Amino acid sequence: MKFTGIIALFITVLAGFSSCKKDETQKPGNLQGVWKGNFTVDPSPDKGFFSLNFKANGVLEELNSSGVVKGSGEWEMDNNNIITGTYTMLDTGNEYSIVGAYYPQQNKILGNWGWDDSATNGGTYELSR
Repeated sequence: MKFTGIIALFITVLAGFSSCKKDETQKPGNLQGVWKGNFTVDPSPDKGFFSLNFKANGVLEELNSSGVVKGSGEWEMDNNNIITGTYTMLDTGNEYSIVGAYYPQQNKILGNWGWDDSATNGGTYELSR
């Protein structure tokens, strides 16, 4: 009798899992393209121009206000729409890291940036298109 109860519980749990609808996540292709906005340098609230170009195959570019590439690196996005990336400035060789949350309904990205391998020791950024 105890064995039958365990089997019934197991079947109920499996039925519950199989009836759950998987959340639809944005494909990285929906993120691709030029995004513009601003950034801050902690602890200052002052904002400066910031633009990233998320290209196919994980290529990341930072652009100046004229759209010219000033940094290049790599990016990726997980199933929870969290973006991570690193890039190197072409003129100075300085390295930067980013982490951000992609909000497809609002068509914006909110995140943090930092120097070298830390994506949180520089400041914040906000991008839209």
